[in-house]
Amino acid sequence: MHRWRDPRLLAGVVLVLGATTLGARVMAQADDTVEYWTVSSSVQAGDPVQRADLVAASVRLGDEVAGAYVRVDDELPGEIADLRWSTDLAPGSLVGQEAWRAGEPSRGHLPVSVQTGYLPGDLAPGDLVDVWVGPGPGEPADVPATRVAVALRVLDAGESETLGASVTRTVVLDLGDDALDGEQVAATAAGHVTLVRVP
Repeated sequence: MHRWRDPRLLAGVVLVLGATTLGARVMAQADDTVEYWTVSSSVQAGDPVQRADLVAASVRLGDEVAGAYVRVDDELPGEIADLRWSTDLAPGSLVGQEAWRAGEPSRGHLPVSVQTGYLPGDLAPGDLVDVWVGPGPGEPADVPATRVAVALRVLDAGESETLGASVTRTVVLDLGDDALDGEQVAATAAGHVTLVRVP
């Protein structure tokens, strides 16, 4: 009997061909994955985008949803240092095309010292606030409070600090296109500041 007609040899050839075909199919499927951006930790709307927020992940998405997410090789809407998150994302989430936006360049940052009880307790970066200055506790109330700034975005909500008998937080606000004059800046530095969150 010729060796090439040996049933065991033929079975071996079939097994090798089957394994080769299966391996090629698996490799072809692996090649269908595309690298998309995901977030390494939770982010909140209004936060600046940082390079450390982004992690590349190989994902296979259907054609109907693939275009809704940002591929690693996609062009960003601006320099990463100028981007801000426009939605909250949980760790590991894919970054959607609408998840970030190019921020407007700021003319400066305004730090204000605010006593606890005169700002929202859950104030967070991205919130918009009006800045009011007026008499503090125990001061004559015959001088009305004055609104010195409107709808400023919170960049840093600050940490509570004990100063004397009061607990305060230093909140950093983005002036955006606004420019405060010297009198307004002096008022926020010397007066009693209240922050009112606005829609």
